[in-house]
Amino acid sequence: MKLPFSVIPTPPDKAFPDRTAVSRPIVGLLLQHNGKQMVVFALIDSGSDSCVFPASIADSLDIPIPNARSSSFSGSKNEAQMAYFEEVQATILPMDGPNIQPDQEPLTFPLYAGFCETLEHVGMGLLGQEGFFSRFTVNFCNAQSFFEIG
Repeated sequence: MKLPFSVIPTPPDKAFPDRTAVSRPIVGLLLQHNGKQMVVFALIDSGSDSCVFPASIADSLDIPIPNARSSSFSGSKNEAQMAYFEEVQATILPMDGPNIQPDQEPLTFPLYAGFCETLEHVGMGLLGQEGFFSRFTVNFCNAQSFFEIG
């Protein structure tokens, strides 16, 4: 599956006074659990050990948290964060863009995902090493603004 980088508007700052946007490998996902479903976005993040999403997504999918499958992790801050894991069905949805072939098929797979309160401010999930990179080969082509998942 070939997908475009998403262009995110970014205000300039002292370090990057001319920057107005950044490109990121973001996918649209259909998450399903026990008859409930929700479309969300997730950043493909090779620096993330696991696949994690905001806790509000668990609530929408009727996944009870906290639960017995908890795991502590840390991010950019040196503070422990708690995620509660559950098996969901994930489908990567095709996205249109330059250099992308039309009529691509969605890509569906089981995903053991964590849900945590501390990702609420991010507004999207992270697809990390265990469960995503362990399952797929991912190639980034920044120069042409696309990435491939196979």
